Amino acid sequence: MYDLLIRGGRVLDGTGAPWFAADVALVGERVVAMGHLADREAVREIDAAGRFVTPGFVDEHGHSDVTLLVDPRAQSAVRQGITSLAVGACGMSAAPVREASRDAYRRATPVFSFEGYEWSWAGMGEYLEALRARRPSVNVVALAGHLPLRVSVMGQATRPADEGERAEMRTMLAEALAEGARGFSTGLTYESTVFADTEEILEIAKALGPHGWAYHTHMRSYGRSRAQALAEALEVAEGAGVPLVVSHLYPSGRDYWGEAGQIVEWVERARDRGAEVGYDVTPWLRGGGPVGQSFPPWAREGGLEGTLEVIRDPVRRGRLARELEEGGDWAGWIRPEWEEWLVCRAGKLEHREWLGRTVAEIAAERGQAPAETALLMYLEDRGQYWVAPRTKCDEDIDLLLRHPSGVPTCDGFALAPEGPLAYQDRPNSYGSFPRVLGRYVRERGVLTWEQAVQKMTSIPAGRLGLWDRGVLRPGMAADVVIFDPATVVERADYQRPQEYPEGVEWVIVNGEVTVSPDGHTGARVGQVV
Repeated sequence: MYDLLIRGGRVLDGTGAPWFAADVALVGERVVAMGHLADREAVREIDAAGRFVTPGFVDEHGHSDVTLLVDPRAQSAVRQGITSLAVGACGMSAAPVREASRDAYRRATPVFSFEGYEWSWAGMGEYLEALRARRPSVNVVALAGHLPLRVSVMGQATRPADEGERAEMRTMLAEALAEGARGFSTGLTYESTVFADTEEILEIAKALGPHGWAYHTHMRSYGRSRAQALAEALEVAEGAGVPLVVSHLYPSGRDYWGEAGQIVEWVERARDRGAEVGYDVTPWLRGGGPVGQSFPPWAREGGLEGTLEVIRDPVRRGRLARELEEGGDWAGWIRPEWEEWLVCRAGKLEHREWLGRTVAEIAAERGQAPAETALLMYLEDRGQYWVAPRTKCDEDIDLLLRHPSGVPTCDGFALAPEGPLAYQDRPNSYGSFPRVLGRYVRERGVLTWEQAVQKMTSIPAGRLGLWDRGVLRPGMAADVVIFDPATVVERADYQRPQEYPEGVEWVIVNGEVTVSPDGHTGARVGQVV
């Protein structure tokens, strides 16, 4: 007798093959049979008539390092069908970080600015054990980030690492990989990694070689210098002899809309010469992140406190405001459209009134220039507020999602609309994968059902080394999603970001029903791999 039998569904197995009718049987944590199983019995059955049955979705890029510790149910992730997710993206991982640097790193890094968890670890192994102890509802893969390595070895130094420092960071990464990390990530628009040179990154990344895990990068530029940024990313990955995954890849800023074809051409040329290159993209027209990543490097010397001192000084604040408006010689500048800089996150409770409003609106209310307002808000919120500017166009996202090397991602957090994680954020965290299915498949036909499911399952699973997940076959892990193709869609938007999606009816993680039509069941059987 089976533990669970899913009857009558149309199986999209994650390979990109056309759907086929089959029953799916689970015993324990594994899929054990598929096909016509009408004469078999099970402890529990699910009627999937008129529904698609797929492998669990895999999100290869995210920042839930500590939100999973605050609330391990991973509500906003698992309710959209995500059964496995990666943490530690954009160079900002929770480990490894030396104990002496831990508190300063936590205070200065916005993705860790949540309440309700105790930072009790230093090494990657200790962090993974802390996650296991919390028993998350989803499977978790951890990347080791560049920023904690740099902070541990160099503090807030605003220069490239020297030979000894590079070796020390490479040793830290090697230890993290030995303890379970499955890749190395960088965020080269963030402090203090914006000051790293290519040699530093490459020398650290060489620790990946014996393991074969990918180099994941938030590049130095997605705007005017994106060609040089991609060339640097390829130099690092090829020099280390490992795959490259470019995070949230798209031409950023109105000045560069319509140029995704150029990006695809660069990726294809690299693959033609033998470089293993892939990328992910969020299926939303707004980007988002900490405001400080828009600042030139000179304004970030000395870390967060150094930037706050710059803004306190009227003369230097004036210079910074001019450079934000007019551009400078740093790679990451994107022309600001203040009426599109939507505030999507604030650190202090008293600043939650900013949420859902643009910098232009707030500036007009204050009677100030927008650049001045943006900087003063940074000072008032101690660098914690985020904006979601309109940085993309449909034409580019369609092309990038359609390409075989592109997969969708949330680039968000595992959150919940109630409890300690109940605060407004971008809708990415609640609806990215249902949005792909509802908007990009059913409504607009950018992808087929088969293509979309493959991009959300087997492709990202392979990049993260989840070889027993991402495909629905006997012997594979029992991560399964059942959704209604007629209704699946996101409900979250930038004004109401904390809305669960429609149409994702059942989510099974390691054989346990974790989401049913009645909501989250309370199951917490995810594996930290």
